[in-house]
Amino acid sequence: MTHTILEPLPEDQWFIDSPELRSFVTTVREISASTSENRTQTLARLKPYFQELLVQQKWLGEKFVQVNPESKMGGGIGQWLLYRAKDRSLTVFSLVIPPDSTTPIHDHLAWGLIGLYKGNQQETVYRRVDSGDSEGHAELEVVEVRSLQPGDIYRLLPPDGDIHAVKTTSQTASVSIHILGNDTGCILRHQFIPEFHSVKSFRSGYSNAPCKEEEEKEHAQV
Repeated sequence: MTHTILEPLPEDQWFIDSPELRSFVTTVREISASTSENRTQTLARLKPYFQELLVQQKWLGEKFVQVNPESKMGGGIGQWLLYRAKDRSLTVFSLVIPPDSTTPIHDHLAWGLIGLYKGNQQETVYRRVDSGDSEGHAELEVVEVRSLQPGDIYRLLPPDGDIHAVKTTSQTASVSIHILGNDTGCILRHQFIPEFHSVKSFRSGYSNAPCKEEEEKEHAQV
């Protein structure tokens, strides 16, 4: 898969007016900069601050906990961008999964933390057991299946834990908060289809912010 090259943005983008989120992002950037050579340390130091953010239930507006019938991930899954650094090295977004809906099996290609904000989920973690050299071919095995409750946090540190699928097990939609060290919705990532032993490129996009490729397409149609 060709790596996505995204141009820098004119400035940091904020999609929610929240002092709690702004304070948290400042902390993330400070810790990330001081631990750039050791992402394990980055994640360990960030976790208690992230736990504090998840406990607070008033900073995330109603708009960002809605499902999205036009989701590029399918199943009505809403991926709502909350913050994006101008150099695209950091994003914070909410992922809203309707009841009984499951994400595709996918990767993230960046360090990060994911925490459950509302609802319940079941996460199935995979790892690749093929060489990764054959275009379009992939073999996966299940590493772990775990039940997640509000406040639970798990880490991404590729290849550790980077491939998973998540299903909502509560009667209402689940909402998770993602802190990722890339522009997750706009880069090309991998979607895995284990029953066909295959993998393909996909771009999940955001429910509230177009990627550059989408902007160019819209302009061309005007």
